[in-house]
Amino acid sequence: MTRKVIVLIRSNPQESHRAGEGIRIALGLASGEHEVEVILAGRAPLLLTDDLHDLIDGELTEKFLLTLKEFVPTFYIEEKSAKEVDLAGGDYETAILSADEIAAKIAAADRFALF
Repeated sequence: MTRKVIVLIRSNPQESHRAGEGIRIALGLASGEHEVEVILAGRAPLLLTDDLHDLIDGELTEKFLLTLKEFVPTFYIEEKSAKEVDLAGGDYETAILSADEIAAKIAAADRFALF
């Protein structure tokens, strides 16, 4: 049975492994029968930059991201975070969401995970 799952990552990947762990969990869910959407907030959009090697677990996270983008075509970025992190030139399709749009996605999902 397909379930819609939202993975919200708001941990700072410069300070914690939790952001990379969120990507790993999203990949595990998406590679199964779940419909997964990933929302990056706070400093988490740094995961989509070229500076991944400077982040905690960056090299491992990069491998997960390369596979995850096959299952999750668009990564959603919190509007406020998009203004703070430069994603220009990245290899990932992104879309900006307001706080209300994020809340609506979470409310419409069957499951929700926070990292």
